[in-house]
Amino acid sequence: MKKFFIALSVLAALMLSVVPSQALVGSPDNVPGSDFVVPFVADISGSTGLNTLIVMFDAVGGWDGTAAVAALNFHYTVNTNRSVTVYDANVTGSTNDVYSTDAFTILAAMSSTARAALAVDIDLDGTNDHYSGYIYFQAMGNNANENNTVGQFYFVNLAAGKAAAANIPMKEYSTIAAGAMVQAPFRNEMVSTAGTDVDMELFSANAMLNAQRLQNSNAVAANATDFWIFPRVFIADAGAVNWFMFWMSSNDAFASGDVHCNAYNASETALSTNIPLDNEFHVYDVANYLPTGLWTAYPHEGFVDMTWATNTAALRTLEVLGWVYQQATGTASESWTVMTPMWRDVD
Repeated sequence: MKKFFIALSVLAALMLSVVPSQALVGSPDNVPGSDFVVPFVADISGSTGLNTLIVMFDAVGGWDGTAAVAALNFHYTVNTNRSVTVYDANVTGSTNDVYSTDAFTILAAMSSTARAALAVDIDLDGTNDHYSGYIYFQAMGNNANENNTVGQFYFVNLAAGKAAAANIPMKEYSTIAAGAMVQAPFRNEMVSTAGTDVDMELFSANAMLNAQRLQNSNAVAANATDFWIFPRVFIADAGAVNWFMFWMSSNDAFASGDVHCNAYNASETALSTNIPLDNEFHVYDVANYLPTGLWTAYPHEGFVDMTWATNTAALRTLEVLGWVYQQATGTASESWTVMTPMWRDVD
């Protein structure tokens, strides 16, 4: 019976992770783009256990280079959870190429000091157990002005028979020329106008709201009032994990460093809690922050309603992405992993 319910839970999670391609600027949909952010987590050993695989390919046929002569198509920077760059390198390839790398390989190329800056304590037991951060891939050369690329990232521990993946949210390039995807008055809210990601799609509250307004044929842009992000919770047993991963475009976006929110169980009971969002990137086992009064036995099932008022310009333009990584360990038929993006909403 336990196996039956585990199988149903995993199937439901996988079904909920399938969404249609919308090509909506301001929303992390499944379409080709240009620049992108991808999180990574790797076991502290640097060689065994959990690793992150990153795969991208030229879906549209716009990368520079040939099979005989590769060309520069991306420059990437590896950043700590506080957005300090500790390593950078280039991606070369050719038209319709497929490029892949992994966290262990990237970590091995760094200095020991750089690796140490990426060490984190995901289970919050006081000992660093993983390397983690995020990588910003910036399109270069002729590839910088085109939406050619799609990608995925995988959390894998093949020795334990575990793997989970999610599509990378690609930032679509939008030119300022006439006939571009986004024109004034919406452009300044939906597309970056300065910095490394200039002319790139934004994943902020204002970007999402104004994408909706543009679809509804509104004539003027507006400011968002509230932003929501909804992480799923499913902790199968005492040995299972439910990680939350958040990427945001700035550190210390909230004065308290936390977001006060409601956590719900499967019986619609809600208890409030604080979820830390002080860093630009976070990964942690959220069980440490969930109210234990929500459950009397496993599985711990529910969701978190993380909502904040976008009452400042900084919060309206703050980019936010989130993923949930879940795993359980048992016999071969009772071990599984799932990774899904978090749902987002705005008004």
